[in-house]
Amino acid sequence: MSVQHFAALLQDARRFKIHILSWFIFVTALCVICVYFIDQRLSLWLNEPAQKNWLWLPAREVTNIALSDWYFFISIGAWFFSAWIAPRIAALKNHQTFWNFLRRWGLNFLVGLLVSGVLTHILKFTVGRQRPHKTPDFEATVFDHFTTHWHWQSFSSGHSQVIFTAAVFFSLLWPRGAWFFLVFAIASAATRVIIHDHFLSDVIAGAFVGYIGSLLALKLMQSKTRNGLI
Repeated sequence: MSVQHFAALLQDARRFKIHILSWFIFVTALCVICVYFIDQRLSLWLNEPAQKNWLWLPAREVTNIALSDWYFFISIGAWFFSAWIAPRIAALKNHQTFWNFLRRWGLNFLVGLLVSGVLTHILKFTVGRQRPHKTPDFEATVFDHFTTHWHWQSFSSGHSQVIFTAAVFFSLLWPRGAWFFLVFAIASAATRVIIHDHFLSDVIAGAFVGYIGSLLALKLMQSKTRNGLI
């Protein structure tokens, strides 16, 4: 979605609600299909030596690029530098428009991570889905609702939520790179399935939460503060 489309979406309350509801219905249906027909089969297939021997190690090495720590650091760092450091450096004072945008971008990105992160943890706690690697045959329909144990927090994927939130905000920072950020987010999220920390439906749901959480954060910052990004 282009910056112009984001702007139009945020400015039209009815269209905004329909957009979110449409995606919710689509993703819910897709996740249900995956839970009952795809998740276990895909995990078993990825565990076969023909796939595991060449996929697991590289996936294990790169999967933590989606850890939230990196992106909290980037968002806070962008806000702090552009708000407090750049205005005090003479050589940078001629670019106040950019630094003001970067300051607002950092704040919006931070709120996006927080909003989507809260939604993710609510889902994890409420659904209580067992992670794939906890059973030898990757059972996909084992649940223990309202538990805080890591083994029962498979749905939805936090890594996928983070990397798709990042994809949205980096696309707003550099619109020409939007397709790269999307492909990178998909590839990064896929590693969670390959290493059996999540099922495919967990990753799909995490991507949805990251996207919708970003939209909600942008809407909140635009309507309730003077730091709207779009």
